Amino acid sequence: MLPIRSELLPSECMINPTLQRMSHLVQSFSVVFLYWFYVFHELRAEN
Repeated sequence: MLPIRSELLPSECMINPTLQRMSHLVQSFSVVFLYWFYVFHELRAEN
């Protein structure tokens, strides 16, 4: 198991907000994709 670092380097502080935005975008796209997959599956089940 890797030790958890509590201190942040200055470069990590600069990168962190970008990573947070990207992970938020990925989560948003995942929710939208799953929603449309569900809708598409339900429409196909009706036919």
